[in-house]
Amino acid sequence: MTTVGLHSIDEPNEPDSEDGLSDEEGDPPKPGHLVVHPHCAVTARPNGAWFGPKGSEATERELIAFLGSHNGVAVLQWPRDAHRAERFFDLGIPCLWFVQDTADLPPARGKSEEWLPQTASDLQVHECLKRLCDWAATERSAAPPELEENGWLHLGEHGIQLTPPESCLAAPLIAHFGEAVDDELLTRRSARAAAARRNSSFASELHHLDEDVNALGLEVVPATERTHLIRRCR
Repeated sequence: MTTVGLHSIDEPNEPDSEDGLSDEEGDPPKPGHLVVHPHCAVTARPNGAWFGPKGSEATERELIAFLGSHNGVAVLQWPRDAHRAERFFDLGIPCLWFVQDTADLPPARGKSEEWLPQTASDLQVHECLKRLCDWAATERSAAPPELEENGWLHLGEHGIQLTPPESCLAAPLIAHFGEAVDDELLTRRSARAAAARRNSSFASELHHLDEDVNALGLEVVPATERTHLIRRCR
């Protein structure tokens, strides 16, 4: 049976008591001992990330890219993290909610969201995470990516709006999805986009594009020494 890894990436907090942080301060509930560090989880499937209350935009961007590229699950606390839910829903990143009061539940939006009480067992957490991960993998593999002129990149019902520099660079890659595109063409595209972003470079534009499309389960990778392609994350 696959082992599920639950990662916790949050800004550091100071404990407010000798017993450590309360749930409202961002500690995971019952499954806290399932938390593993991404670089140490040799046998764990890296597919869950606990979102604490204090996270910078850069940290959340990194987490979202991680979850999208691994068909992962955002582990949230209801109702504290209600403001985050729409972003995950738009990207097709499933959510596992932990609730303190089973009389107050998050709104159901299909198979992309489930909830558990904070007293849930390890097995319940494991099975829920795996079910949500499998949903994400199936959902993302069912539709080809499409890029609109306004910069919206869609994958089925989900999508993300790219900035003008990124959408300019993404256009030939999406048009030849899964195929190698010559860096000379991409460099010309990047040069045009560079005017909109100071100190920009071809490498940095590719990096920004890769990080954004990771959220949808896509990645930009070198195909040969002088070509790149966009594909589904592996």
